[in-house]
Amino acid sequence: MIKGALFDIDDTLFSHDIKAVPKATLRMLDKLREKGIKIGICTSRIVAEMAAFPEELDRRIDCKIMGTGSVTYVKDRYLKTYALPMEDAKKYTDYFHAHNISYHYTDINGDLYYWGDLDKVNNGRWLRFAEGNVKFKPYEDEEISNLFYYDASDEDVINIDKIDPEAMISKWGNYGNINTPLVDKSFGLMKFCQMFSFTTDEVVAAGDGGNDDVMLEMAGIGIAVDDAKDNTKAKADYICKKSIENGGLYDAFVDLGIIEEDHYDMDMFVFDNDGTLFDHSFKGVSESTYEGLRKLKEKGKILCMNTSRSYEEMKNIPQRLIDMMDVIILLDGAYIIYKDKKEVSYIDDEDLKKIIECFKENDIAYRYALDSGKGYINKHDEEKEGLFRKLYDFVPPVKEYEGERVCQIIYYAADEILDKVLEIAKNEENFILFNAAEISPSGKTKGLSMIEVGRHFGIAREHICAFGDSNNDTDMMKKAGLGIAMGNGSLECRIAADYVADDITEDGLYKALVHFGFIED
Repeated sequence: MIKGALFDIDDTLFSHDIKAVPKATLRMLDKLREKGIKIGICTSRIVAEMAAFPEELDRRIDCKIMGTGSVTYVKDRYLKTYALPMEDAKKYTDYFHAHNISYHYTDINGDLYYWGDLDKVNNGRWLRFAEGNVKFKPYEDEEISNLFYYDASDEDVINIDKIDPEAMISKWGNYGNINTPLVDKSFGLMKFCQMFSFTTDEVVAAGDGGNDDVMLEMAGIGIAVDDAKDNTKAKADYICKKSIENGGLYDAFVDLGIIEEDHYDMDMFVFDNDGTLFDHSFKGVSESTYEGLRKLKEKGKILCMNTSRSYEEMKNIPQRLIDMMDVIILLDGAYIIYKDKKEVSYIDDEDLKKIIECFKENDIAYRYALDSGKGYINKHDEEKEGLFRKLYDFVPPVKEYEGERVCQIIYYAADEILDKVLEIAKNEENFILFNAAEISPSGKTKGLSMIEVGRHFGIAREHICAFGDSNNDTDMMKKAGLGIAMGNGSLECRIAADYVADDITEDGLYKALVHFGFIED
C-alpha cells in the first residue's frame, strides 16, 4: 500500500517549458492528499532557491528534502542538516579557485553564496530560482550542506571525483552537486520515510534524471517522466507515456492504480473545428471522429461545434459533419445557429470606429465579418489570402469597411501595433493566435458562448465536455466541466486542459471519448 509520494521538482513537478506546474499534476497531488498519502519533494535546490517555488505547489507539500538530501523541512519546520566536512569543502573550493571553476555553496543556515563567472550561473536556472537571495564571496570556513560546481572540463570532473572518493557527487554533464558521504536522493527518501513512519516499499518516487536514479531504485515504485535520462528510465518501474505538460504524471498514477480517474457525467459535447474535428493534413474529417460523434448522438448527447470561422468560411466543412451538430457557434460566439433560430452580437460601434482607424493609420490587413454571414478582407494581401485559401479553400472578397455593424475581426499586426490595438479594444474580447489576433464582442468568448448554449439546453457547466487545440480554446478548457486538448494543440491550450488527447492524426478525439467511458470502442 502506498503511503507516501516523493518527487523531484524540476522537469518532474515543475515544467520549465511552461514555467508552471501543469494543471493535471496539481489534480494528481490533490487526489493523493485525498487518499491520505503524504507528499514530499526531494531536490538539489536549497532553501534560497525555493524563493520562486509556486505557492499552488507549496501548499500541497508535506515535506521538503533539499540539497540532494542534506536538509529536511516538514511543513516549513527545519529539522536537520547534514554538513560537508569543512576540510573537504576547503579541498574542493581550493581546486575550483586554482582551475577557475565557478561554484555555489549553502551554509547550514540556508544562505546561498556564489563565486566565479556570473554568466555561467545566469545561463542556468539558479539565480532566477533564488530571486536575488544570493551573496557573492568565496568559501572560507563555514559549515555547509552542499557544494555545486559549474561547467568544469572533462579532465576537471575526473579530478574532482578523486578529491574524496567517499563523497556523494551527483552530476549533470560537467556540472556537479557535492554532498557529505552517504547523502544523496536515496538518503532523502529514507528521511522522508522516517518523518512519517513508513517503509521505502510504501513510497512511490518520480524523477527525470541525474541524481534521481537512486531514489527511483530504492522506492517501492519508481516513475521516470517521458523525457528522463536513459539511466533513470532503466531504474524505473514505470515510464510515463506522455510529457508532464500533457498529463503524463497524472496518467502514471492512474495506470498504477494509486489514484482513480475522475468519472464524468456529460450531457453536451463542444468541439472546436480546425485541428480538432477538421484535419488539415488531408482536409477532411476522419472516420474515427464521425464514429465517435455518431455514438454520442446515439446516447442522446447534445453536440456543438464552436469555431472562430464565419458562416461563409464554413464552405469546406463537410455537410455530413454539420448535420450531426445540434448547434453551431461561429465567430467565437458572436454568431450562434440553433436548429430553429440564430443569435447575433456586435462589436461596440464606438470601439469599432477607433479600431478601424488604428488599422488604417498602421496599414494593417484584417478580415471583418457581418451579421449576413459574409466576411471581407480590407485589401489584397497575397500572404493573408494564401492563408485563407489554405485553411478554408476560400478567400473573402476584398472590400474596405463601409460603416457596417461588425460581429468579429481577425487582424495581422506586428507586436508594437498589437499592443496599441489591444488597448483600443480593451472593452471587447481579444485573443492572440499563432499568426493573427481576434476581436469579438464583449462577453463572446468560446467559453462564455459554450456556457450560454448549455443554458439554452438546460445543461450546467459541470456536464459540458469541451475539445480544442488553439489559444482561443483555452477559455473552453477552463470553463467546461471537462476540458480536453488535442495532442496537436498549442501549449497554452494543453496547459489549460484537464486531459490531453492524442494528436488529431492519431484518432485523438475518438480515443479520448473511449478513455473517459463516454462511448464504447
